[in-house]
Amino acid sequence: MNTRWYCTDCETEIDREEIDDHESEGHHVKGMLRPERLLSNDPWTLGNEVSDEQ
Repeated sequence: MNTRWYCTDCETEIDREEIDDHESEGHHVKGMLRPERLLSNDPWTLGNEVSDEQ
């Protein structure tokens, strides 16, 4: 997973080490998680494709 942190008060992306500094100033910090690889739109179709090959 990739994690990105944003300070909504500064409207900038921040490093993980800067979270405490921003929060101590009363800023709101928001984290966004993104998987390293994306799954197909319908994960159930992948299961059907695998079972059809056998």
